[in-house]
Amino acid sequence: MFKAFLFALMLLLTMANNVAFARNIGAEQRAASSARDDYNQAKSDAANNLQSISAQEKRVADEQAHLKQLQDTQTVVDTRLEKAKADLAFKEKALETAWEERNK
Repeated sequence: MFKAFLFALMLLLTMANNVAFARNIGAEQRAASSARDDYNQAKSDAANNLQSISAQEKRVADEQAHLKQLQDTQTVVDTRLEKAKADLAFKEKALETAWEERNK
């Protein structure tokens, strides 16, 4: 009878261990699933951020090319302005001379 009691006790402890182990597996499965979800979200966020970086880099490159065009155009415009200024000064001087000659 003592052997039967001991056997039943061992069987009961083994079953209790299995139930506790099964609960641990469930908790571990939930934890692993949560970690997988977090990983997938982080991976998605990283991919989205890289895409945003790439798009921003392209916009910056386009704007830098536009800036270079504007700077090159400004050089041409400045040269034209200086030429027009010199031409205006020459023609104003010629007009002034013509008035002086007329008024003599």
